[in-house]
Amino acid sequence: MINKSKRSGLMVSTTLCGALLSAVALTAITSVVPTVAVAQDLTSGTLAGTVKSEEGKPAAGATIVITGESNGYNSTTKTDSDGAFQLSQIPLGRYTVSITTASGAKAEESVIVTLGSKSSYDFVAGGAAVETVVVRGKARRNLDFDRTTTGSVLDVQTIANRVPVGRSIEALANLVPGISINAVFGPPSIAGASPAENIYYVNGMNVTNFRNFLGGTTIPFDFYDQIEVKTGGYSAEYGRSTGGAFIATTRSGSNTFKGGASYYYIPESLASKGDYAPDKINNQRSRTEIPDSSEANFWLSGPILKDHIYFFAFYNPRDLNKKNVTYDAKTGQVYSTRTEARDDPFWGGKLDFQLNPQQRLEYTYFTDNQSAIKPTLFANEPTNNGTVDAATGGVTRIVKYTGKFTDWFTLSAMYGNSTYNQTTLSDKDLQPAVYENGGIVRGNPDLQINTGRDVRKNYRIDADFYFNLVGKHHLKIGADREDLSAVSNTIYSGGVYYRYYTGAQNCGGTVVTNCVRVRKYSNSGSFEVQNQAFYIQDSWDVTDRLNLSLGVRSDSFDNMNAAGASFLKKDNMISTRVGIAYDPTGDKSSKLTAFYGRYYLPIAANTNIRLAGGEDFTQEFYSYTSRDPNTLVPVLGTFYRKEILSDGKIPDASTLVSGNIDPQYQDEYIVGYEKRIDSGWRLGATFTYRKLSAVMEDADIDYTPACAALGISAANCGSFGGSGYVLINPGKDLVVKLGDSFGGGWAGKTVTVPASALGFPEAIRNYQALTFNFDRPWDGQWSLGGSLTLSRTYGNIEGGVKSDNGQDDTGLTQDFDEPGWTDGSKGLLPNHHGYNLKLYGSYKFNDNLQGGFNANILSPRKYGCIGGYPFDDGRASDSTMTAWYCGGKLTPRGESFSGDWINTLDVNLTWSQPIPIGTIKITADAFNLLNAQGVDQYVETGETSVGVASPNYRLPGTYQDPRYVRIGLKYEF
Repeated sequence: MINKSKRSGLMVSTTLCGALLSAVALTAITSVVPTVAVAQDLTSGTLAGTVKSEEGKPAAGATIVITGESNGYNSTTKTDSDGAFQLSQIPLGRYTVSITTASGAKAEESVIVTLGSKSSYDFVAGGAAVETVVVRGKARRNLDFDRTTTGSVLDVQTIANRVPVGRSIEALANLVPGISINAVFGPPSIAGASPAENIYYVNGMNVTNFRNFLGGTTIPFDFYDQIEVKTGGYSAEYGRSTGGAFIATTRSGSNTFKGGASYYYIPESLASKGDYAPDKINNQRSRTEIPDSSEANFWLSGPILKDHIYFFAFYNPRDLNKKNVTYDAKTGQVYSTRTEARDDPFWGGKLDFQLNPQQRLEYTYFTDNQSAIKPTLFANEPTNNGTVDAATGGVTRIVKYTGKFTDWFTLSAMYGNSTYNQTTLSDKDLQPAVYENGGIVRGNPDLQINTGRDVRKNYRIDADFYFNLVGKHHLKIGADREDLSAVSNTIYSGGVYYRYYTGAQNCGGTVVTNCVRVRKYSNSGSFEVQNQAFYIQDSWDVTDRLNLSLGVRSDSFDNMNAAGASFLKKDNMISTRVGIAYDPTGDKSSKLTAFYGRYYLPIAANTNIRLAGGEDFTQEFYSYTSRDPNTLVPVLGTFYRKEILSDGKIPDASTLVSGNIDPQYQDEYIVGYEKRIDSGWRLGATFTYRKLSAVMEDADIDYTPACAALGISAANCGSFGGSGYVLINPGKDLVVKLGDSFGGGWAGKTVTVPASALGFPEAIRNYQALTFNFDRPWDGQWSLGGSLTLSRTYGNIEGGVKSDNGQDDTGLTQDFDEPGWTDGSKGLLPNHHGYNLKLYGSYKFNDNLQGGFNANILSPRKYGCIGGYPFDDGRASDSTMTAWYCGGKLTPRGESFSGDWINTLDVNLTWSQPIPIGTIKITADAFNLLNAQGVDQYVETGETSVGVASPNYRLPGTYQDPRYVRIGLKYEF
C-alpha cells in the first residue's frame, strides 16, 4: 500500500471536469481610456478642472455648477486661488459645467465623467474685458496625474456600437494591453498571471468565484455601462488579486425615459467548419462546431420621481449553444456528439435615489440562475446517451450609500449578498463511471456528481478627505469584509470510477495489457472563509507638476475546515503602494510615472474543501478478465497496488499547514511615459516587472527524506499531514506538527524540516513586459488605436491553476506534489506570449453606415514533454504522467517545441436609421474573417506510462474558433 499525491490522483477528474488603448471614443473622451490615480470609488468618478482667463490667469473664486445631462445630479463648488476645483464621488455620465467668474464672465461646457480615474479638464472663461456671453468649446481634457494605474476604462455600449467584439467581459478585456485569453480556462491572463488571480467587481461588490477564482458572476453584455480593467499599479483600495481587476458598473436610469430592444443571432449555416484534433490512441478525431445561438435584450429606464428616483429594468432571454463532435478516424462516421444549451433568462435592474444633491442611495438586483443542459449522444450506442444538468448562478443584491457632508468629507458604504449554485447531476448518476476511448462512456458524462451552494456577504465603507498640508491631499480610508460559505458534496458517478488502459501499460508497478484503475472518492461538508482588509491611501499634489500616491493595505484571511475550526489564518498582511506622477512640461500634456506595489491573494475555498474536509479518496490497480457488455464494469483479476490519496478524516490543522506559511503575494514595479498631442493623439510606453514572491502549494512530504533529516528512524516514521500532504511555501523550511502515525514519542511534536532536506525548489514566476500604445480618438469620422506588448513570463509555477493539463484545482495543483516532478519545471510558462499586437478602429462612411475592425496577433506558447518519473529513488510516483521526463530523459518546460501564432481579424458593418421615435440599427459582425486555424493548445503529454511514448504527443488539442457571423437588430429611443 502506498500513500501518494492527492493532486496527482485527481488530475484526470479535474482535467475532465474541469487594448489596446482606445480607438473608439465619444466626442470629448475615448471609450477605451488609458488610465495611469489615487484610490477612486468602485462605482463613481471624480471631476476636476482648472479655470483660467484667455490670458492664462487663474480664475479664483469662480462658481462651478455641474448638471447631469441625463442623470439629474447637480452640485456646486468654487475654485481656489489657483482656479482649481474638484468634485468627487459623483455618478458617471455626461455633465454640463456652468462657470461664472468673480468678474461675471460665463462659460459652459459639456464633459464626461468616467469610472476609475479623475476626469480633469482645463476651462477658459473671461478675458481682459468682462465677458457676459457664454463661451463654449474651449475645454481641454488633461492627462490624469492622480495615479499610476495601468489599464483601460471601457465604455461598453460605445465599443459595442463601433467595434466587433464578443459579447463577454473576456472579449472586452482582450482589447487591453498586457492581456491574453487563456484558451484552457477561458478567463484572461493579465500581466503574466494565471487566469485564477483576477478579481471582479459589479457596482462595488466583489463577485469573483471564490472557490477557484476563475471568473466571476455572469452578466449580459448590454447590462454593463462601464468597465475599468486594471492591469497593474493599482492603489491600496484594491486587493485580493495578483493578476488584474475588473471593476464594472451597470446601466442606470435618468430624468429621461429611455428604452430599447436588441436581438443577436449566430447562424450555424454561416459558420465555417474548424480543423480536426486527432486522437491516435483511440483512433478518433474531434472538433468544435458552431451551432445556432441567439439572445435578446429588453430594457427600459426613466424617472419614478424626477430629480430624485430613477429606475433601470433589464431582461435577457437567451438560447446559447455549444457543440463538440467526435468522429471515427477510420470511417469518418460520428462517434459521439456533446452539446451544451443554456436558455435560462437573466433579469435585473437598478434603482437610484437622489435624496438631495449631496446624498444618494443605489440598489442593484439581478438573477443569473442557469442550467447548462449537456447531452452526450453516442451514434452507435444510443442506450448509453447521458445528459448532464449543470446548475450555476444565483441572486445578487447590492445596496450602496454615498454622502457628501462637507466640501472636504465624503462617505460611502456598501452591503451586498449573493448566492451561487454549484450542482452537476445527470440521468446516469446511478451508473459507475467508465473511461475508455478518450472519454467517459458510462455514468455521469462529467464523471462526478456535485451538489453545492456558495453564499457571499460583503461589507464595505470608504471615507474621502480633502485638505491642504504642504500641498493638496485627497486622503481615502476604508475597510471591507467578506463572509463566504461553500457547501460541497461530491462523489463519483455510481460511487466508483473505472479507467481502462490500452496496450501494454504500467499497472501499479507491473506492465500488463489488461489494466484497469479503480477509484473511489467522496467529500462533503460546509466550509467558511472570512476575508477582511483596511487601507489608507493619499494622493498628494506636492506641486502642480508632482503627485505622490502613497498607500498601505492590511489583509487578513481566515479559512476554516469542515469542523468549523480555522486551519489557515493569516492576519495583517501588509502591502505598500507607492506611485509617482510628474509633469515634465508643466502643461499636463505629458506624464512620467513610476510605481511599486505588493499584492496578496486570498486562499481559495477549494483549498478548504479538498485539503481540510473529510475527503476519502483511494485508487487500486488490477488486471481484469472480462467485463459486463452493458455496464462495462470489469471482472477484476490480479490485484497490484492500492494507494490512499485521502483517508476521510478531518486533519488537525497544525499537521496540515506549515506554521511559517505566507499567502501568495507578488511585488510589482512599473515605469511609464504618456504624451498627448494637440491633435488628440495619445502615445505611451510602459515597462512592467512582476515577481511572484510567495506561493502556497500542497506537497507530499512522504516523498522526501524529512524523517531522516529529523533523525526519525524508518520504523518510527509515519505519514505527514493529510495522507502525506502539507500546505507549504515551496523553497522554505517546513514547520509542522507530527500526527499519530509517528512512533518513538515523535507524535504530537512540532518539528522544523530544512528546505534543503525537502528537495523542493523555490516557487518562481517572473514577468517582464514593455508595452507601446497609441490612440487616435473618435472625432465623428474615424478612430484608430493599437498596442504592442513584448513580454517574458518565466518560472516553475503558473499560479493557482495548471494549463499544462487543465487542472483547475486552485492552490492544490500537481506542480509541487513530489520533488521529482519539479525537475525541469523551470521555463517559459503557459501564459508566456513574447509578442502581442492589438489594433482596432472604426470609420463612418456616411450618416447611416459605419464600419469597424479588431485585429490581434499573438505569438506561440512554448511546450515541453510531460511523462512519467523514470527513477526508482523515492522522489516521485511513476503512476501519473506529470513529470518533465520523456523516454527517461529530462525534457524541460518550454524547450521541446513551439505552438502556433494565433491571428484574428474581426470586422463589422452597422446601418443606423433614425425614425420619428428613436433609432434602428442593423449590424453584421464577422469573427475570424480569414478563418485562421491556429492551434490554441497542443498535447504536451508525451507518455502514456513510464517509457511508453504517446502517439498523441505534439498533436493539436484545440483550435481557435473558425469563422462565424453574428447578425444584430437593435432599436432604442
